[in-house]
Amino acid sequence: MPELPDLQYIVKALGPKLQGRRIEEVSVKEPIVLRTLLAGPDGLPLGFAAALKGRVFTGLHRHGPFLSFALGGKQPDSLLLIIHCMLAGRLQIAAASDKLLAHLCFSLILDNGERLSYGDEKRMGKVYVTEPGRFGGIPGYDTQGVDVVSDAFPFEAFEVLIRGKRNQARVFLMDQTALSAIGNAYADEILFAAGIHPKTPCSSLSPQERRKLYDSIRSVLAWGIAEVEKDGQPIEVKVRGHMRVRNRKDEPCPVCGATIRRAGVLGYDSFFCPVCQPAQ
Repeated sequence: MPELPDLQYIVKALGPKLQGRRIEEVSVKEPIVLRTLLAGPDGLPLGFAAALKGRVFTGLHRHGPFLSFALGGKQPDSLLLIIHCMLAGRLQIAAASDKLLAHLCFSLILDNGERLSYGDEKRMGKVYVTEPGRFGGIPGYDTQGVDVVSDAFPFEAFEVLIRGKRNQARVFLMDQTALSAIGNAYADEILFAAGIHPKTPCSSLSPQERRKLYDSIRSVLAWGIAEVEKDGQPIEVKVRGHMRVRNRKDEPCPVCGATIRRAGVLGYDSFFCPVCQPAQ
């Protein structure tokens, strides 16, 4: 959490709120999640608060599982605040007087009195400050594969990526160096929509099954984006009520009524219907 549909919603909901807002104060509670990839005038690493205070938000976009906030207003002219929420990271935009986000790591107090906060129960997420183009210190940033909701992901590109792969279908879906960026919940939903067991080797998929898997990636993520936006929750809320198999162990399949099962796939829990997604 958050996954691609959640991140798309955050960009759409948060971007306009931050545009042109100045960071007046920076409060750090858990510096363990912070990585400042900048040097000060003395050549020593620049602190997180010193790097951000006085900066102005000029843009927000998603790069795979990363949220990239563009900042201007000081020298150097442009910096990036890049957040990878990982398993449990959450963002919140709220009035300074509102209740603090649980497991708070840092807050940015803005010039309109609002506060942008990041909380992380697991302390697994990472928050970077860097200059544009300098991503060497951010694991996974420069190795993202094709964006699966972009126009640069036609079926022909998918065919090139999956052809000859021997790993399991779910492992392939979550390989961010190939497909950027599908998480646990939507990997389960994509495979359910495609009728493919999570442990099916990619090499055993027929041309028709590969086409159905591609179509399911596109349709399920579009459905997830629409459902998250329709729910309209604050950005810190994980929206999962629309899931059909994810975390539905022992519940009836919404299609055939069989009991949803859970299996381990490369160390991750995977949820599937044994009838709709038969093992091969």
